[in-house]
Amino acid sequence: MADPQHVPVLDGFDRLTVRLYRGGLALATLGVVGLAVDTAGGGGPRLAVAVLVGVLLAVGNMHLYDKRIRWVIAASAHVGAVLVGLAGFAADAVVGWAGAGFLFVALSAFALKERFCFRVPGLRAVPAFLAASLVPAVLGVPLAAAALLGVAAVPLAVLTVAKMRMPLHFDIGNKAHYQV
Repeated sequence: MADPQHVPVLDGFDRLTVRLYRGGLALATLGVVGLAVDTAGGGGPRLAVAVLVGVLLAVGNMHLYDKRIRWVIAASAHVGAVLVGLAGFAADAVVGWAGAGFLFVALSAFALKERFCFRVPGLRAVPAFLAASLVPAVLGVPLAAAALLGVAAVPLAVLTVAKMRMPLHFDIGNKAHYQV
């Protein structure tokens, strides 16, 4: 996370990983929008794949000092990936929504992490809306699930735009503080 008192020297790999992290957030946000649209149309969690790829991109390139928090975020993303894959193989919507739920945990963690840097209205509520969307999705009330996903997507989209505008070095912070 950013340390405003420290401006690190970025190498090519640093710039690449920051761009991949930000691209992952953007793709995951677009995936939530697509998932809302698909769900409203009566579709299942097929578009969780866009959320999956975006979250995995962000997880693989996150810059976070505390290794335990990094591990929890990555573990939830990996469990989500396995469940989304199993749901596609077994054509089971409940397993797909469970996988989306684990992906939402990781995406929610990013939203909460980024709220320390940005004052985006509604960013704190993203985890609640993403979690709440799973109940009507599993119970077969697609419009309610879609509405909750849509509400969660708005602050995520504002965050994504704000994130793209900030200097790259803000994502790295002081490398000496990272736990390896």
